[in-house]
Amino acid sequence: MDILTAVTHIFADLLIFVGVMAVLFVVLVIAALRLPADNPLKRVVTALCFRVAATLGAGIIAIPVEPIPGVDMAYDVAAAVGLAIYWLSFFVTAARTVFPTRKKPA
Repeated sequence: MDILTAVTHIFADLLIFVGVMAVLFVVLVIAALRLPADNPLKRVVTALCFRVAATLGAGIIAIPVEPIPGVDMAYDVAAAVGLAIYWLSFFVTAARTVFPTRKKPA
């Protein structure tokens, strides 16, 4: 019974962590909405929200596609590759926004 209790505590801690992170994400989005449009943080948070929504959408679409044998595998591969490229573009764009390249004076 000790192992079951330990596993229960681990799941409870994970759920608390996920809940706190979700609340922090919502607070960050609300704070970013109040920033001016040309603020780099607002652009990065907006791009992050788009990526989170796309990931959630891919997960929602995957549920009804699961029972179809051939489409299921094709969707799993296509969604994983598409999301990986989409998220990598976020990190590249965020890095360019946070660390802009400086032009050398002529």
